[in-house]
Amino acid sequence: MSGLLLHHGALMTCAHPPGLVTIPAPVQRRVLVGPHPVATSADTFHVAGCGFPAATLGAPPCTSVTWLHTSTRVFVGGLPALLQPSPPVGVAPAICVGTPPPNPPMVQATQLRVRGT
Repeated sequence: MSGLLLHHGALMTCAHPPGLVTIPAPVQRRVLVGPHPVATSADTFHVAGCGFPAATLGAPPCTSVTWLHTSTRVFVGGLPALLQPSPPVGVAPAICVGTPPPNPPMVQATQLRVRGT
């Protein structure tokens, strides 16, 4: 799978707007795309403000994101880089954890210059 390298600071939302997905502290800070560190498989993604109506449907809102596909050829500090397969706006190869069934987050904006496989 090829795609754009995902980075700390990319604009992402969970499947239930306005849930904002963020990487609170990037694991690595040495490899950059522009001014932002590249995201790796060791990064954690948190969701704030998920709009899932938990009270009416009885399920918890989105709390975190698990990335399903990582790069097979691009490694940062020994860890696979995360890739976004389509240009933004696009569905991420990940799932939001917390709501049944798990829904993929949306990547709204990311860098458009560096690609990986």
